[in-house]
Amino acid sequence: MTFELLRTTPVNVLRYLPDFLAKDPIFKLSQETLSWEHEKGRLEIIDIAKQLFVSSATWGLDDWERNYDLSHGMNDTYDYRRNKLFEKMRGARTSTVDIINKIVQTYGSGYVEEHNDRYYFNVYTTCKDVGMLQEMRKQILMSRPAHLGINIYTGYSWNGHINFDGTYTYGSSNTEWSDG
Repeated sequence: MTFELLRTTPVNVLRYLPDFLAKDPIFKLSQETLSWEHEKGRLEIIDIAKQLFVSSATWGLDDWERNYDLSHGMNDTYDYRRNKLFEKMRGARTSTVDIINKIVQTYGSGYVEEHNDRYYFNVYTTCKDVGMLQEMRKQILMSRPAHLGINIYTGYSWNGHINFDGTYTYGSSNTEWSDG
């Protein structure tokens, strides 16, 4: 998001004054100082304006999270915190595969696979962080149709284990999520 207020270039107050004034070193130095102070103020105004929008907020995210009754971890990135806010701002809505996919992708990459004939769906995700998985679980349980069960597959290998050189084992885990 670009914030173009009154000007987009750094401030130089000397350009508004006659050229001969810039030849005086003391006057020029004082005007350069004024230009720098004016520039700092311009940048502060832009930074404050950015905090009014979730998509560009940084230090203002705390206020947004307080308004939406959300908490954040010390290691949460700005993007993760923004995604949580956007998810909360979307509010209650009709539950669709797209909605559940958006929730899954808020917490990493992944997708949803429906099994409507058997009344459940699978969630495949690369998210391994326990806190993020708990948040994802809470969001999915709140958004899913109540009659459908959920299986969650975490990891990069969703079709079983991959062994590399007998030393490292990469695999997936499967857990059933329920309201309990």
